Amino acid sequence: MSDGTVKVTAEAHLHISQLMNLLQGPLGDVLNQVTSHGLALTDPNVWAGPAASIFSGTVWPAAQTQLDQVRATLADLQQQVAGILSNITQAGSGGLPVVGGLGQLPVVGGLVGGLTNGL
Repeated sequence: MSDGTVKVTAEAHLHISQLMNLLQGPLGDVLNQVTSHGLALTDPNVWAGPAASIFSGTVWPAAQTQLDQVRATLADLQQQVAGILSNITQAGSGGLPVVGGLGQLPVVGGLVGGLTNGL
């Protein structure tokens, strides 16, 4: 639709709303649980020995770095999705035409690679 027309179906609105709900809820909760359990396993009062030392010295720090990167990427995505949902809602409510509005949103760079590389 190169003429500036924005097409928003009920299905698009549903998917964007569900994506936003996942980003704000279960996905963040799972990442927090992974972090909590991983940190607990680095405590020598909880787990000690050669494997525990490797985990707490090498494995967990690398995993924690990747989890932090995923969180940052998902936070960027959440902001972008919120903007899209706002534009969809405005377009669907008879607001001012959204011409080029979607193209002005920030693009989350390397999202797929950032979520999958090294995991």
